[in-house]
Amino acid sequence: MKILQTIIVSGSLLLFSLLINCCNETGPEPGPTASEKLQKVLDYNLKAFNGKGVSAAIVFQNRDLWSGTSGISFGTSSITKAMIFNIGSVTKTFIAALCLQLADEGVFCLEDSLHDWLPVYPNIDYSITIKQLLNNTSGICNISDNPELWSAVFNDPGKLWTLEELLSSFLNEPYAAPGEDWFYSNTNYILLGEIIKVSTGSSVSSELRNHFLEPLGLNNTYFAIEETLPPDVAHGWFDLTGNGSYDDMSLISRNGIYSVLHTSAAIFSTAEDLARWSSALFSGNVLSQLSLDMMLYSYSTMPGTTDVECGMGVFLIGPGNNTGVKLIGYTGRTFGYLTSMFYLPDYGISVAVIINEDNTECLDGITTDLILEAINDD
Repeated sequence: MKILQTIIVSGSLLLFSLLINCCNETGPEPGPTASEKLQKVLDYNLKAFNGKGVSAAIVFQNRDLWSGTSGISFGTSSITKAMIFNIGSVTKTFIAALCLQLADEGVFCLEDSLHDWLPVYPNIDYSITIKQLLNNTSGICNISDNPELWSAVFNDPGKLWTLEELLSSFLNEPYAAPGEDWFYSNTNYILLGEIIKVSTGSSVSSELRNHFLEPLGLNNTYFAIEETLPPDVAHGWFDLTGNGSYDDMSLISRNGIYSVLHTSAAIFSTAEDLARWSSALFSGNVLSQLSLDMMLYSYSTMPGTTDVECGMGVFLIGPGNNTGVKLIGYTGRTFGYLTSMFYLPDYGISVAVIINEDNTECLDGITTDLILEAINDD
């Protein structure tokens, strides 16, 4: 993940009215409002990068909320603020926070081994701890990198996959021994979902709803497969066949994709809910201070970078990115959806952007420019 080069949109137009037989000039017309500037970021970048549609929201330090949309879901159907999108790996911020809160409640201990909660699965070392799953130091292979898995999913897109089927058929040998190094792996968070279910005797969706969604008023956030999604879902667009054109993923059953991704990437939400979630979580209004410190601790530097640190379900990005400010958050990418969710700790601002197309330049352009505009308007 990186924030790409900022596209700066600037300029002003002063309009003067010359009244006949009058020597007085009127002053310049008022400039665009802060809301209009933010909306312009969406419209400009969507056009510049040939994007499909976007929904975005910002929560400022004083808790004021701005939200905006641009573009289409499909045909002539415009994106609306109420539409939900898949948020991809931003799901991990919810799952990590839930695990930390359950640990605070004594449901399990972060130092518990997988042997304490799960049966034996191939290619998984059962000395691995819950903490190592959370901070991606388990060494377990990323199952979603296996192309044979996705071939199987799209050959039967309506199939609901079980954890046992996935791990027994598609999980390759581990990258390393537990605790030896950091490796990004969706498998870690898929296993955390199973531990949440076994340890609580409840569903992941119920635990998310009871712990976070209802208390915070995140009324437009849903965990796919376990919960029925409302009808107002933005169509996602992805080049599924590799022929250079985007396919409407809404025409394909969600069962296969999201039963596989599960607690690594199956949450659907709105930009407004994500901005509120980011603001509450990273400003310290969700977790205990000890748990938040553990979440935001740097367990590794992202390979190939110098200032992207890896926490628990979160990245901590230094000011060397194109915005010039420190960022805390995550990005998500699934079939037809891209998401960015960032908190600016030096400003108390949260920014969430979701687009319904596999277009990273568009997402990065919008996210970067919204952050810069939000800082200027704060």
